[in-house]
This record gives sequence, structure tokens and C-alpha cells, in this order.
Amino acid sequence: MDFQFLGGASEIGSLGLVVRDQGRTLLFDYGMTPTDPPSYPQPAPPTIDVAVLSHAHLDHSGMTPILSRLPKARLVATPVTLAVANLLTRDALKIARLEGYLAPFTTNDISSYGSRATAVDRHGTFRHRGIEIEFTPAGHIPGASMTLYRGAKDILFTGDLQTIPTHLVGGAESVECDVLVMESTYAGKEHPDRKETERRFRDKVAETIARGGKVIVPAFAVGRAQEVLMALASSGFETYLDGMARAVNSIYLSAPEYLRDSKRFRHALDGVHVIEHPSERKKALREGEVIVTTGGMLDGGPVLYYVGELYRDANSSILLTGYQVDGSNGRQLLDEGTMTIDDTTIRPMCEIGKFDFSAHAGHSDLVRFAESTRAETVVLMHGDRRELLRDALSGFADVILPANGPSFTIE
Repeated sequence: MDFQFLGGASEIGSLGLVVRDQGRTLLFDYGMTPTDPPSYPQPAPPTIDVAVLSHAHLDHSGMTPILSRLPKARLVATPVTLAVANLLTRDALKIARLEGYLAPFTTNDISSYGSRATAVDRHGTFRHRGIEIEFTPAGHIPGASMTLYRGAKDILFTGDLQTIPTHLVGGAESVECDVLVMESTYAGKEHPDRKETERRFRDKVAETIARGGKVIVPAFAVGRAQEVLMALASSGFETYLDGMARAVNSIYLSAPEYLRDSKRFRHALDGVHVIEHPSERKKALREGEVIVTTGGMLDGGPVLYYVGELYRDANSSILLTGYQVDGSNGRQLLDEGTMTIDDTTIRPMCEIGKFDFSAHAGHSDLVRFAESTRAETVVLMHGDRRELLRDALSGFADVILPANGPSFTIE
């Protein structure tokens, strides 16, 4: 069996893995890195039998529209993943046009790949011309799946993985395999206790409101915004939601079986004021106490409007809840205390906070998961500290740290 990473082997982003086995070619994920400007993986091979999409985040799904140009490629994913990926890729195309980037795909590509996609249930099996792929939930976000390809060897591809239950989804369960291809985003790092993190987050929100300030919570539209809203549920704060998360909420509400507790999710949303039009944002600033808004890294979206209005207010807070990649406004804010909006650098006087709401498994959880699969070989991907995880796993399996580009064989 031959493996080739088109991207995402030793970095977090632009993931794409080609597997060639018994005359078949499979592609696992095909994403972009939504930096400024975006970066992309290597081109996909001209012939693909099946492309498997683990979940909708752009670093895994962002290049899937161009697969519509390949004559045989079949795209398979859960229905929730397909719906959210369609939303995100259309938004990525809109941003590329606004920012003047040369987009790698068109609206027609997005429509074409959607019409050729096959939805597979979260516990379903896809079969096509001798290819068999089993889906099982990966935790992480609603619709995210690990996929087990049954070939010359059984290969488990994790996509992004979370083994601990969150408000939105349950944790991933073990699947036995011969070869485990596992993400390593948090290799060498542990997450703080989630309940304690949420308690500190709510305390900081209450402290900010008590001194007369507003709270801006930049959040990713897919997964993170919903987790934050559920963490704030029943708190009594006047909470507003702005940005693409409202469309994602609608998709999740239409597929309650993909949520850990759909009634709790619906209840959390019942107390939230949703911004339907930009003209309503002044009302959010006037009457709201907490504004949960995209984008999560402060690089675009409604969050820039709210920061622009409040950055001089020392009583207000900006509370980050997600990973901030190098080069993002969020990383700049954490490291230097500044942001860049419309080519102007500002230094917010607001209090800046960072809270770990990660949807990825931490180091110890990754080790336990890998051991539970009984894999003979572990391929570590999608991380920049993989050596730390390799050292922890080398006692029970052969561990491979691939590079982008060159093929390697597992016999």
C-alpha cells in the first residue's frame, strides 16, 4: 500500500492523503489553510476512485470543489459534513474575491461536487466497486467521522479527533485497525480541565459586565460558536450572535441525531439574540452584554466591526476561545497586543483573555486512543510537534512521520 501526503503531514492545515491499494486510488481529505493569503496542498492525482471527507473545517474540506473536475472521483461524507462544507467553501470563494486572491475553484465547481457527493450515515458503510469504507464518529464537531478503509490492510483515518465528550458531541470510540493515520495537533500538550475552563470563562464574562464593559467572543462558526453558546446557557447574560454560525446552527438543528443533546442545544439557542442584518449591530453594542461572533482568529467577519467600536474601552474584554495560527490577527493580539484592521494597526485597550475550548484530543488522550486501536503501524500527521507523540507511541507500534510529497509504502 502506497501513501502520499499532498499537505498536512508536518503542519496543521491543507491536509490531503492519497492511498493507492490494489489498483484503487483514494483521497482522504483535501483542505486549504485559510491564512492571508490562503495556502494550498499539492495537486491531486488525475484519477481518484473515492475521496473521503472527515469533516467540514476548511483545512480538511477547502479544496474538495476542484475534485468535480476529475472524471471518476466520488466524494463521500456524512450529510452534516457535506452541508457545512458547502457553506464554508462558498464563503471562502466570496472572501477570495473580496480580498483579490485568485480562487482555485468556482461556484460551478462547488455545485458540481455537491451533486456528485454521497452522504453516508455516521455509523454507515460506503461500498463502491470493491471499495469498502466504514464511518464512525470522531468527536470534534457534529458530523466529523473517522473512516476505516478495508483493503490489503485496514486503515483508520482519524481526521480531527476528540475523545472527551463536549457539549455538542460525544467522544470518539476506539476502532481496531492495522494502520492508524492519526492527527497530532496537540502532541506534547495537555488541555486544562474543561469544566474549570468554562467556569473561569463565565467568571471573566461576569467580571467584565460588572465593571460596565462588553464582552466580544471571537469564535469559529463551526463547532466553537455553538460550544460557547452552550457554555453560556442559563447564565442570564444578554448574548448576541453574529456571523456564519447562525447558518451552521440551522444545519445542526436539522440533524439532531448528530448532536449529543439536541434539546440542550435548542434550549441554549432560545436565549440568544441573533443578528440577521448588519444594521442590527448597533443594537447589539447598545443592549448586549456578550457578543459571540465570527471570525475566530480576528482576520475577518463581523468581529472586526465590534472590535473597531470597542477597542478603546478598557472596561470591555476580548475573550479568545480558539487556536490562533501564526500570522493571524489573533496571534498578533496575544503576542504583541496589537491588531491590523484595514491596513491600520491598533492597540486595543480592552482586557484580552484566552480560554482553551479546543475540540482536539490532548497528548495523553491521543496516546490512549492509539494504543486502544492495536495498530501495528501509526502514521502521525496534521501536527508540528509529532516527535513528542512518536516517542510516546514507539513502544507498541512502528511510528512513521511522513513529509509532504514523497510516497512511502506500508507492507
